[in-house]
Amino acid sequence: MKYAIFSDVHGNLESLEAVLAHAAEQGVGFHLCLGDVIGYGANPNECVDRVRALPVVACLKGNHDAAVVDARERAYFHEVALEGIHYSALRLTPDNAEFLRTLPYVYRDHARIMGVHASPYRPEDWEYVLDQVGAERAFQAMAPHRAAFIGHSHSPVVFVDDGTAQRFPSDGPLMLDLAKQRYVINVGSVGQPRDGNPDASYVVFDDQTDAARLFRVRYDREKAAEKILKAGLPPVLAERLLVGF
Repeated sequence: MKYAIFSDVHGNLESLEAVLAHAAEQGVGFHLCLGDVIGYGANPNECVDRVRALPVVACLKGNHDAAVVDARERAYFHEVALEGIHYSALRLTPDNAEFLRTLPYVYRDHARIMGVHASPYRPEDWEYVLDQVGAERAFQAMAPHRAAFIGHSHSPVVFVDDGTAQRFPSDGPLMLDLAKQRYVINVGSVGQPRDGNPDASYVVFDDQTDAARLFRVRYDREKAAEKILKAGLPPVLAERLLVGF
């Protein structure tokens, strides 16, 4: 089966729709959302509705999802992020807020792969996996799974348990050797990429071939940015969409 694995939609309906349409073209049979459906963007409610409407989906809790329904989670958010949280909190329906409240932190229903928003190491602490130190903690916590798909940093990268890190190939899939190695795979961000490429980012994983392919999907960034400005959200959130940082 092919899995569409995506994260950090952040209320960007235009990018979410583009990614889901692209995933359908790839013949995916399962959607795994790694969290942060809301925050930053102008369409939190619509994005939650869209994810919930997917026919076969598992959705996990991200730190923004947690913060929008629990004020105690907002202590470490900077001012711009808090504005996005407050905007989302005012617009979510009670049903969608309860949906976010009850999301699990971890997906472990597959024998070899798992999913989490931040790190398999204490997922509720929202630790970033940015280097080999963080990756090693993740490797220790992900057993018995051979690959952990994560988001949170908005930048795609692959950590391998031999101490190396690598980019996804630009022209094809990354063939994982799950029998011999373990991987922590950051799928990047659908709604607010921060790796210098403004195109939406997500991964298709084929559990028959163990191929993981990163796709970058163009979408109407100008429309999404304009909606942010019209909503009265901080202009930097619109500017980021246009530059991918």
